[in-house]
Amino acid sequence: MIQSLELENFKCFEKIKIDFKNLTLLTGVNSGGKSSIIQSILCMKQNFEILNQFPDTIEMLKSKNYTDFSIGRIGTEGKYTNLGTANNLLYENAEDDFISFRLTLEDKEKKKGSLFLKTQIDKNNPKYLTIDNSASKIDFTKILVDEENFSYLSADRITPKLQYDYSKENVLKGNLGNKGEYSIHYLAVNSNESLKLNELKHPNSNSLSFRENVARWLERISIGIDISSGVNDEMQYSYLKYSYNGGKEYFPQNVGFGITYVLPIIITLLKAERGDIIIIENPESHLHPAAQAEIANLCCKVAAQGVQLIIETHSDHFLNAIRVAVKNKIIENADTQIYFFTKVEQKSIAEKISLDSNGKVDKWPKGFFDEWDIQLEKLLW
Repeated sequence: MIQSLELENFKCFEKIKIDFKNLTLLTGVNSGGKSSIIQSILCMKQNFEILNQFPDTIEMLKSKNYTDFSIGRIGTEGKYTNLGTANNLLYENAEDDFISFRLTLEDKEKKKGSLFLKTQIDKNNPKYLTIDNSASKIDFTKILVDEENFSYLSADRITPKLQYDYSKENVLKGNLGNKGEYSIHYLAVNSNESLKLNELKHPNSNSLSFRENVARWLERISIGIDISSGVNDEMQYSYLKYSYNGGKEYFPQNVGFGITYVLPIIITLLKAERGDIIIIENPESHLHPAAQAEIANLCCKVAAQGVQLIIETHSDHFLNAIRVAVKNKIIENADTQIYFFTKVEQKSIAEKISLDSNGKVDKWPKGFFDEWDIQLEKLLW
């Protein structure tokens, strides 16, 4: 798991530290820095996954015993995120051109370690940050190089259509794609497999079958729904169909948009195992408020089993459902953390907000899910 992240001179942040729990919620104003936190993690992840493909590269970085320039640098484009040129990553009012990243990590065996990279903009190649060999320290990278226990779902996810992407390689790794583009193929292949975490079995499910439990949790979003999926190996595509109450099957285009949009989230959550890290952007998108609360409740159930979730959201329904889950002991308040991002004099800051054992918020800074009260007051007066 990621225990903490520290950034200096990265995008909108002069300096910031974020502490992570099993369930960490990133909220706040638009362009306040929520996505920048996620992007910094994704940037480190994609670079170390690439480095891990080359024998001895990580050990060379750890020992600082390298002469190849390409080894001692960090790319701004990759598998999870594309950040443009390095100049765009430098804090606007930075006094120098150094950008630093520090991650504190803990693996499944509770072994702790850290990664500290002090980087400088590569003037010869703007798509790279050069690692300062004398200042950086790498003593723990297992989480960063492990592809199979990490999932990221962007705010831009799959939409209703006749055919979906096909990839045996990604499905075998459990990689659903940043948009969930391989989630339908994954569902088809693993339909009869059992959940990795028995605690995620839906109360109305007759078994631990992956497909059945995906369908039952999806039914919390749309009453009476069921799903089926398959693959065409010859034409290399996957497909999805829905039905209601045992009736005729429909292609996704004939069912509500939000159903397909949320499906990769449910599949990602239910395929998780302890020690996994999952990052989800805007899980509330295209969902009715009650459905947003259901997804938040499922997230809490997953996080309570030792899966780390980092979630960016603008939804007060999502927040309040987490508060209720804490009160109902679905997840302990000590396993949750909330950050509210805002700007003060054009500088992005993050205020830490905590929940007590009854789901009560310890403080309500201005702009923190207060728009309901503001508009209601205007109606009353």
